[in-house]
Amino acid sequence: MLTDHPSKAAPGAPAPSHLPLGHVLLLAALTATLPAAIEGVSPALPAIASGLGADPTHMPTAMSAFVISFAIAQLLGGMCADALGRRPVVIGGLLLFTLAGLLGAFAESFPMLLAARALQGVGAAAAVLLARTMVRDQLGREDAARALALIGIIMGFTPALAPLISGVLVATGGWRAPLVALAVMGGVLVIVTTLRLPETLAREERLPFDLRALFRTLSGLARSRALMAYIIANAFAYSGILLFSSAAPQVIIDYLGVSAAGYAAMLSLATAGFIAGNFLSYRLVRRLGVDGTLRVGVLFQAAGPLLMLLAVSAWPHIWVALVIPQMLYTMGWGIVQPQTQAGALSTHPHSIGQASALLGFVQLALAGLIVAIFSRVTAGEPASLALALMVCGGMATVCAWHLVPRQRA
Repeated sequence: MLTDHPSKAAPGAPAPSHLPLGHVLLLAALTATLPAAIEGVSPALPAIASGLGADPTHMPTAMSAFVISFAIAQLLGGMCADALGRRPVVIGGLLLFTLAGLLGAFAESFPMLLAARALQGVGAAAAVLLARTMVRDQLGREDAARALALIGIIMGFTPALAPLISGVLVATGGWRAPLVALAVMGGVLVIVTTLRLPETLAREERLPFDLRALFRTLSGLARSRALMAYIIANAFAYSGILLFSSAAPQVIIDYLGVSAAGYAAMLSLATAGFIAGNFLSYRLVRRLGVDGTLRVGVLFQAAGPLLMLLAVSAWPHIWVALVIPQMLYTMGWGIVQPQTQAGALSTHPHSIGQASALLGFVQLALAGLIVAIFSRVTAGEPASLALALMVCGGMATVCAWHLVPRQRA
């Protein structure tokens, strides 16, 4: 678990209203390891199947292996950060992320690739979990939401650029090239983090390892209806993002016959809505508050899949019917993500770290489970993808409009 009380710059000093720009940029880069490892691998999935002789319908499990291990690692990463401090855990996670990228790049079988992706998820978990926690450690509820939105704006270029870069790498260097690129990214972040990341946990606030206390605390948080309303809304809202990145290659490349490079450009276009959503989130939260902005965001996530289902029913062989509606969904995610995070972490201000770990665990565990189930029960057709996205967006909307307001009242 993570310490209950945020570190302060000086006793009695007022809480800051924002973070230094350099700190924000570094935290955004750490957070970007998650979308880079997902959207950066997505265009390579068909080539991986061909190169390793694996069943193409099983390729989404390469995403599930990453996100499920990522989810589990977050539960224990906070406890390590309590005992050792934030910096050592982030640096250690980035080292593992780097080595796992190399292991995946030299994999000779699909099970070996899955193992590398699982290890990569563990490494990325430390960076993303602690980046989010450091923001909430130092800022109040509304200021944290704005800081997370700003980080999202900066980091938002990653899911837009990663598929383009990956598509070029696959075309020029084969399916192993994107994994090498992830390893290089991890190595650069190790160096920059070692030199520039400040430690936000004072030595006197560090705690010994205590697994029983961790699970006791998490169990108590899981019984908080207010916290779980934000967490479940966040998890369903994100599940549609991972589902599209995992399943769209089979639909667009295999079913529609688009090239890997063409798919990469389409995925970048689909994820571009995330940046616009973060801009809207940044501006709306001062006017509507966290909960009001959240309710606006999920409407985009409900409308996108509905439009997609109508579009693919009318034009089943045109990629625009998938990509443009997904832009609406990712725009909604750009609005929703900062609000669910700030809202969840504000429900228990004395257990920020543990709430952050539970938030990340449920988000990725649920998303990984949905992707794994989808890959087994569908034939990779456009309509099935639209229906699955409707479930994700619809459940997020139910949580935001009914559960969150009811618990916050």
